[in-house]
Amino acid sequence: MIVTTEELMARLRHAEARLQRLDDIEAIKSLHRRYIRKLADRDWDGMADFFTDDAVTDIRWHGRTEGKQQLIEQVFDELHKLVKSADGYILSSPVIEIDAGADVAYGEWTWHRHICEFRTTGGYMRVWGPWLEGRYRCQYERVGGEWKFKDMWFRVVLPDADPEQHEMRERIAGAEPHVTGEGIMQR
Repeated sequence: MIVTTEELMARLRHAEARLQRLDDIEAIKSLHRRYIRKLADRDWDGMADFFTDDAVTDIRWHGRTEGKQQLIEQVFDELHKLVKSADGYILSSPVIEIDAGADVAYGEWTWHRHICEFRTTGGYMRVWGPWLEGRYRCQYERVGGEWKFKDMWFRVVLPDADPEQHEMRERIAGAEPHVTGEGIMQR
């Protein structure tokens, strides 16, 4: 079989585009894994560097943020003050959509948190075994050759799903933990 120069060049362009797409997917996976590693290590410094300057987030109880400064103040500074537990995280099942050569991508991930310490009135109580499952839905953008989070949405979905955003605001406003048929929702 004789292959023309044009056919060979077309195959080469196709292979290069496919390789670029695979490289981009791996870079996005790496970004998300590094983010989760810092989260699990409670290493809050530089967490906002994973995000574009105009990133939008909607992360559970923290509400919606727009831009890095609001993300730092409303999420990472708050987490730094509140979260002291040494829980473990597993990030899995990435589904990443990107066109070859594109500077934007979309991804969904499954997240598991293995809780070992619970906040109580007397401090922390260590318990082995409880877990949560969550979902990330993210838009990514290539900025200066580096992939970053452009838009991040996160909710716990199992064993008890997070309430809707308006319900979260109502629960945060109340001082008492709310007990529901689905489990305990704490402030």
